[in-house]
Amino acid sequence: METKGSRDLDITEQYKSLKAGDGEVRVSQLTTSENLIVFSIRAWVDALKSKRNPMLDIQKGFVCAGIQDTSIAFDELMLVTATSAHQALDVRYLCCQVLGDAELDFIAVISFAQQGKSEWAFRRLCSWLPPAAARKSLMEVQKIADAMEGVGLYIALRNEFINFDLDNVDIHVPKLPNVPLHKTVQ
Repeated sequence: METKGSRDLDITEQYKSLKAGDGEVRVSQLTTSENLIVFSIRAWVDALKSKRNPMLDIQKGFVCAGIQDTSIAFDELMLVTATSAHQALDVRYLCCQVLGDAELDFIAVISFAQQGKSEWAFRRLCSWLPPAAARKSLMEVQKIADAMEGVGLYIALRNEFINFDLDNVDIHVPKLPNVPLHKTVQ
């Protein structure tokens, strides 16, 4: 379990690349906090596929983490995603050792919320949800992020999370009048 102090101690550890040499992210590379989210997503999807109540499975993990009340917010986030997503999401099987892109996106959204980057979280949610559903989901994400932070479960802000948003933002920087072009100003 990560603590607030350990979160700030080793900056290089926080920003280490999640991508393995083959470009895939492995479950073994995740922190306890990240594993909780990935397992909960997979358990929720697996329960639905097996026609079982997903709340029973995800509550087990959330109880162990000390955030049992948050299982309702997590379930709501997953329900909104399952009913409103405008694209198929890559969620892997419970035993799969490699993460899907959607699982990384969920981790990133919670990380953004813990870091106070609500706009970033909203934009990432909008990558798979319509804006109204993303807005509703953002409230649930914030509940999850706050509860996790309250028991010392932090998700570091990683370069992989930030790069997605910088790569997907169309920013037009106009040339400033009377300012010569420089290598850093275009």
